Amino acid sequence: MILAISALLIATTAATGIYLARQIVTHQLDSQRQIGQGLLNQVEPAAHVALAGEAAAGALAASLQKIAMDPAVASLRIVDANGLPLYEHRGEQQPANGFIQLLTGEHRPPTLIAELDLPGGERGRIELGLSYQSFNRTVNQLAVRVGLFVALALIASIAVTYFLLKRFTAPLKPLTALAQQFARGNWATKVTLMESGTHEIQQLNQALAQGSAAMRHYIHNLEETRELLEYNEHRLRTLINSMHEILFELDAAGRISFLNPAWQQLTGFPIDEAMGRAFTDFLMDEDVIDDFDLEFLGELREKNREIRMRTADGRGLWASLDADAHQDDSGRFSGIIGTLSDITQSVELNTLLARYRDDLYVLSVTDPLTNLYNRRHFDNQLDVVLSERLPLGQSVCLLIIDLDGFKFINDTYGHPAGDQALRTIAQLLKTAAREDDYLARLAGDEFAMVLVDTNLKTAALIAAKLHAGINETRIELPIGDIQLRCSIGVAEAPLHGRNLQELVSAADVALYQSKRQGRNRVEVLSADTSETVMTIFNQGFQLRNALQEGGLMPAFQPICDMRTGQPVAYEALARMRINNNTIQAAEFIGVAEELGLTREIDLHIIEQSLRLAPIGYDLFLNLDPSSFNDRNFVAQLTGLLAPACRGGRAITIEITERENVIITDALLADIGELRTLGCKLALDDFGSGYSTYQFLNLFRPEYLKIEGAFVRGMLDNEADRKIVEHIHDLAVAFGISTIAESVENEDTCQALLGMGIHNAQGFHLGSPQLHPL
Repeated sequence: MILAISALLIATTAATGIYLARQIVTHQLDSQRQIGQGLLNQVEPAAHVALAGEAAAGALAASLQKIAMDPAVASLRIVDANGLPLYEHRGEQQPANGFIQLLTGEHRPPTLIAELDLPGGERGRIELGLSYQSFNRTVNQLAVRVGLFVALALIASIAVTYFLLKRFTAPLKPLTALAQQFARGNWATKVTLMESGTHEIQQLNQALAQGSAAMRHYIHNLEETRELLEYNEHRLRTLINSMHEILFELDAAGRISFLNPAWQQLTGFPIDEAMGRAFTDFLMDEDVIDDFDLEFLGELREKNREIRMRTADGRGLWASLDADAHQDDSGRFSGIIGTLSDITQSVELNTLLARYRDDLYVLSVTDPLTNLYNRRHFDNQLDVVLSERLPLGQSVCLLIIDLDGFKFINDTYGHPAGDQALRTIAQLLKTAAREDDYLARLAGDEFAMVLVDTNLKTAALIAAKLHAGINETRIELPIGDIQLRCSIGVAEAPLHGRNLQELVSAADVALYQSKRQGRNRVEVLSADTSETVMTIFNQGFQLRNALQEGGLMPAFQPICDMRTGQPVAYEALARMRINNNTIQAAEFIGVAEELGLTREIDLHIIEQSLRLAPIGYDLFLNLDPSSFNDRNFVAQLTGLLAPACRGGRAITIEITERENVIITDALLADIGELRTLGCKLALDDFGSGYSTYQFLNLFRPEYLKIEGAFVRGMLDNEADRKIVEHIHDLAVAFGISTIAESVENEDTCQALLGMGIHNAQGFHLGSPQLHPL
């Protein structure tokens, strides 16, 4: 800055000096010309005389010589009209020095000319050349003085300028140092600023100080922001790299432009190889590939879409796709951003669950042995068929097929042979069935065929053909073979009924008639079937429904000690609930026997009784000895009783004779196994029906229950009283406790107590209750 100001002062001073010098030189030059003009004026009279011839030549020469000797004259010449010199003097011709030339632009001294008018019209001329000798000397002296003045003025101005600049710019040094530190990025430097009398400098000082503080704060914030950005970037990168989902980005052409490490982990393809490739190269489903076509890519919106991806090992990957098209600031489609989540296990699990659901559905509607529909699905489907076909005026026929001698096959040849017989019957039914016909296995050896849009005559022909086919079928065994036989009942809707219950009851009646007429035949229900038979089978239908829907339940009647009158046990009695009415076992047990349902009812009541009976008392359960002929029944019964016995439940099995039962080794073994479990034995209704002393001798029961008919009549009939006493004495002889049934009043109770009867039950001591006490 000092140099610039100094240069400016030098230029200003030099210009001023040159200007003054030029003015002086110009003035001196003008003076020189004026002197020359004066000399010319002095020479002009003498020259005029000389030219006129009025003076002597010597006198003229002396006069001119005096003028020519003047330092300002360089040359003097006088010529006549013909140009002949009359007088000529040449002195030292000294040109203008360079300084004069620079200031005036003149190089040679000027020559003054004066014209002389002579008598006779002639003219002469005086030529006076000026000399720059003295002028150069004068100008040189002037130049020296001006130069000295300029030099001194310049030195003084520079000194003053330097002092002033130094005085006023001294505070700029620390500011300059601070600026240099700022230029190096060192905004933390603190510089102590000098006091300055200049307001602008003070403002600059303050501004720089505030700017420095603000910049430090800004830089500090920037550092924090940068650290936060680096942290967030690191965290984001860590999150992206540790994602189990694939994060991908596609460019506007559908090529992969970004992938996170999950891509290689899930697909097996290296990221470097996948970058730049079309995303569709890794898709397997054509519909998904079509959606990623460039024509539709800009409108892509996918949410939780299940797709299949290619993998390096060829197994494929099920993924959930979320993807959206994105636009740049100008609104143009720029690419796709999306994620892919591995749902292979979920899809495989759902597929497996769907298969399991299908399998469970098949198991829930079919019989696993024969692969025919089961009873529950048969009821539902027949109800649908009747509701669809009957309004259209189409008949629906039902065939119920029962395998004759199935129990004999099981008992004689074993259950594998029985199962083979059932499968053979099922296959024959499938062969005989038409496209719209419907097949089901209703019970152990009972099947059904529903013939759609078929009248009774056609159904009878189909049944006869089926019967003949079954009769011609033999099952080969390791030893010998089995000849199959069956009974078939046929009924038609709407002729014999318009709903499920009526049609099944009618077909059951026809089957019942077939069996009563000798079995192994086809029986078509006739119009004159007795109302009594129909009532029986209507009750059978109700009984089946009660079994399936929980309408059969136990009622518990107390068995009391005769001495204390307190319960010591409870007997489970079967009851059926229909429309809030309770039906006793005596009203439906006969139907159960006719339809072969006693075993199912016994097992159902036993299972319910074990769950609902009062705790802390012996539980009496009724069984028909003929049920032991079914080995499945024995296995199921043992399976029910074993856990209860192990749990400490006291159980007594009541053997009820509803027909003359042949006592076999198998029956004795089964009773022995029950006793091994911890069960006691009671003979029910002793003294009536088929009761024999053989039962008493072989089974040696813990309890003997006296037939209620004798107990009720013992107060009015001596014979009944004797029978009761005889049974009690017999029991005592065998060490058996007696239980009197049907005790309905206190007098009977006292009479029994007098006889020594141990226990009793009846309405006087407690009626059967459906719920535990």
